[in-house]
Amino acid sequence: MFPCKSALAGKALRDPPTMKFLRIFLLLFVWTGFAVPAIGHQVESVEFEFQNLDEHWRLLGEMDIAYMLPETRKVPGGLPLSREATMKAPPEELQRIRRETENTLRSLMRITFAEKDIAWKIEFPDFEKQPFTLPEEAADWALISTRVVMEKQSAPGELKIHWSGEEESELIILTEDGEEGKLVSVLPGNTVTLAKVEASGESVEVKQSSALSWILSGFHHVVPLGLDHMLFIIGLFLMVPQWKPLLKQSLMFTLAHSVTLVLSILGFISLPSKLVEILIAFSIAFIGVENLVSKKVGKLRLGLVLAFGLIHGMGFASVLAEKLEGIPQELLTVPLVSFNVGVELAQITVLCVAFLVFWPLRKWENKVQVVGSVLVTCAGLGWMIERIFLG
Repeated sequence: MFPCKSALAGKALRDPPTMKFLRIFLLLFVWTGFAVPAIGHQVESVEFEFQNLDEHWRLLGEMDIAYMLPETRKVPGGLPLSREATMKAPPEELQRIRRETENTLRSLMRITFAEKDIAWKIEFPDFEKQPFTLPEEAADWALISTRVVMEKQSAPGELKIHWSGEEESELIILTEDGEEGKLVSVLPGNTVTLAKVEASGESVEVKQSSALSWILSGFHHVVPLGLDHMLFIIGLFLMVPQWKPLLKQSLMFTLAHSVTLVLSILGFISLPSKLVEILIAFSIAFIGVENLVSKKVGKLRLGLVLAFGLIHGMGFASVLAEKLEGIPQELLTVPLVSFNVGVELAQITVLCVAFLVFWPLRKWENKVQVVGSVLVTCAGLGWMIERIFLG
């Protein structure tokens, strides 16, 4: 039996706006897939391996030169420098790079022992090579090998790094923990303890709360840094401001972006970062539009949450990939699981704040939902235009 005309008319009234937007999405996906190149950006973090040697404590890492130079760091969407071009720079420019890298690193972190500043020197092994050669990098990024060396102390105390990097930066330390290594994330304004000297004069490793550090990192990448991610969660809230459906959507969203985050970090899937950013903006606009044409959480909404969760996972991967590059896969489990736990806690926090704001306005629920959804849609469309044409 075929549906009656009135039923078809009612369906036509409900479906076209969403389906039309979906067709636009598919066209945009295909177009950007061909039109958007894979563009890298500066690594706004500092990664070190900590070594507890016989006579020294030492940190080994590779710095993104563009992030170290005053004229190129802190630039939104700043690009890395070319490795090949940098190696051809005149001697005076290379010396400036060396000097500015040291100045920046000293401004970002402070090292103390027994709560007192200690001396530390910075060495650049690349300058010892003849000819001068930067580390190999597949994408032609200019990185510089860096060693931070500290004399071991004999008195009792703890060796600490105080990280004062900018809001979006992280200090990531690979430490030894028995026979295994451990990755620790340090957010701006925080401190990590690397070693402890006992009363006997013996220097020992310090047990690190690696999981907690990555939970905080995941939280930090949503609140306060992930404005687009927060807006997506608010978009979910505006359709049905009730805990049960929202928690279901939030968990589905987290599971979906956890899958693509892991697959991206392990190198199984990859999309140009600019394309991912465009699609994230689109997901926000789409959720806002769907709020305006639908008033309940149906299969379409749950399917969208899963699909857009996969996309947001690739967005998180673009942030984490540079930070975890070169780390053995067996050390990635704790950071990845803990990071996603932090993201889910941040999402629940955003929902809690949304409920607190919404509560005194609940008698105007429909108006708040409409106005809020329009604002979410406009923000998503605005970001799409910016990322397509200006990004």
